[in-house]
Amino acid sequence: MVRTIMIILGSVLILSACQKSLGVRESAAGADFVQLQGAELVLHSPLLVPAGNARVYVQGGRAGAGFDQYKPHCAFEIQRVDHSGFTIKPDTFRITLVQGSLQSVVMLEPIKVAGLHLAALYDRGGSAYHEGYHFWLASERQPEVRRMTCYGTYAEPPDLQPPTLQEIRGALGGIAELRR
Repeated sequence: MVRTIMIILGSVLILSACQKSLGVRESAAGADFVQLQGAELVLHSPLLVPAGNARVYVQGGRAGAGFDQYKPHCAFEIQRVDHSGFTIKPDTFRITLVQGSLQSVVMLEPIKVAGLHLAALYDRGGSAYHEGYHFWLASERQPEVRRMTCYGTYAEPPDLQPPTLQEIRGALGGIAELRR
């Protein structure tokens, strides 16, 4: 039994060490995939990460605390949350790895009893997802900047798609650009 567990654990470690960077689809119409590991992300505008948070969202070329989950969006993430507001300064970041990401979003609905909503009790929830990419970032000047994560639109599995490179560029607008 111990030997089997050790073999499984060893296999998982070996496979995770061999993880390859994913390619990103160029556009919705095209089937071409672009490899972005080793590319650069150039941040043109400073981004303020609110106090007690580890990320700031970017959508449609605007940064802020929230986003429309039905449109592609990105989030710049830092290493910690114990700060009183953190500014990610304009810089050039090297993309060291591109990983796929699937984020489950659970919508809880209140139980309805005789026309009343019991807010404290939930009996069901629908699940849908955001599919996207983690772009792991590196900068000598800002080592606390961890990654940029970009997701496509909120959808159920049959309609689920990660964002295309064109959609990621649209989400970033003039705030940042990807250079291959």
